[in-house]
Amino acid sequence: MKILAVNPALRLGSETKYLPTGLAYILTYIEAGGYEFDLLDIDINDYDDQFIEEYLQEHRYDIVLIGSIVTHYAWVKWFVKNVKNKNPKTKIIVGNSVGGSIPETFLHKTSADVVVIGEGEVTCLEVLDAYQQGTSLNNVDGIAYVEDGSVVQTDRRKGLKKIDEFPIINWDIFDVERYFSKSYAGAEGLVLSDGNTHPRVMPVVSARGCVFKCTFCHYVYWNDPYRYRTPENILIEIKRNIERYGANYINFWDDLSFGSLKQVERLADAIIDSGLKFNWNAAVRVDLFGNPKYPLAERKIVAKKVRESGCLALGFSLESGDPGILDMMEKKIEPQYFLDQVDILREAGISSSTSVVFGYPLETKETIKSTFDMCFQARVYPSIGFLLPLPSTKMYQWAWDNGYITDEDKYLESITERQDICLNMTDLPDAEVMGLISEGAEQLNRKLELGLQDGSLIRTGGYRKHTKSTADDPKPLLDPEKIERHENDISFNYSQALFEQKLGDQVAQESEEVL
Repeated sequence: MKILAVNPALRLGSETKYLPTGLAYILTYIEAGGYEFDLLDIDINDYDDQFIEEYLQEHRYDIVLIGSIVTHYAWVKWFVKNVKNKNPKTKIIVGNSVGGSIPETFLHKTSADVVVIGEGEVTCLEVLDAYQQGTSLNNVDGIAYVEDGSVVQTDRRKGLKKIDEFPIINWDIFDVERYFSKSYAGAEGLVLSDGNTHPRVMPVVSARGCVFKCTFCHYVYWNDPYRYRTPENILIEIKRNIERYGANYINFWDDLSFGSLKQVERLADAIIDSGLKFNWNAAVRVDLFGNPKYPLAERKIVAKKVRESGCLALGFSLESGDPGILDMMEKKIEPQYFLDQVDILREAGISSSTSVVFGYPLETKETIKSTFDMCFQARVYPSIGFLLPLPSTKMYQWAWDNGYITDEDKYLESITERQDICLNMTDLPDAEVMGLISEGAEQLNRKLELGLQDGSLIRTGGYRKHTKSTADDPKPLLDPEKIERHENDISFNYSQALFEQKLGDQVAQESEEVL
């Protein structure tokens, strides 16, 4: 069988690109299973739609593999249609949330053949085997497919319990050097542990899933328990990345890298004992170091170990400063834990980054202000987003139940990303809520003396440049006449790093010194 694997581009022309870990795991696994494939890497090459149409016209494949997040629904629909128009016999397998969170809708609204639901490596290999051997897809767990005009969904596949058993990603499949040239965001300008000022950033998956089930969030491993790799297995991959690819900065590319203090301490100890020199950042619980269930002295000791192991930044999401909204999010954290965590990490020399979500139905002028006030109290400038109800989340169901969504296909074609208002479920008019968020961001910028320009206060993405939606263009979060479009997906560590530089905090300066 002739197979094409496709890596879509969420933002054409972005100066920042990251190696695609999800696709890389799939391709590494099916390669180990004996399958060869061509790769159409739209992302790193910034191929426009005309190029893609010509490529599909000139090349013929038996199987096409593609996956993306559900906010890219309109473009993936367009791509599937083009594949089938050029070669109706091609079988199209779709993974990630663009299909897995809405299997019936996706299969009814497109001519795709198979949707992979949940963890994809084993499933994808079994689908290929079924096509290769001519056996029934009904024997493959974790998929949906069309048979005699109806959508058939097989039994749910349980995620692999020990994710150490997956083969380490073969990055030779991709143009690693070109990705290196565009994956520096969040590490640029830092002096790394090896004395280098030029970061070579590589992603490493250390865990799958999350310990939280927030009402606005959905991830591929939603139905599986939180699982994480052993420190020994993680370090085998990092050592390979250093020796083979010259990596010196590791971005732990997870929904949640560390769910407990003991988990992060074990990895920090293993890194220190290994003698490997690299820097890293990760996503952690918002209360990992702030929860008083562990003595303060113990939390500070672990934070210092984490810094000693090479960590320069940790990301964790406040989401809102209002207790009522946090309850509706089912966030299950105390705002004070967030503040304490920032203080502990700052003392250890680790930069904090956070995100906030505005737009819950309870949102008011006062709740918006309370969120910005808490960010100011923590001295952290957040990544700002607006609630975007996504399939398979409680807020998506809430939007349906309350009449905000009436046509799933039309809604999914209209959405862009979290920096845009795609659906306003507050009692505030669009213009007012936009103005309040914009004003709060500017005031925080001014109080923290960051000097950010208007166009950097709330990043807006480039989905509209790469979508084939016929739906009405939704209103952006800010007036497009008053904000420069930022296609560059700058890490939200950037604003915090600027602030700490301006602040002249000695601890922050130490975090940039060579270990």
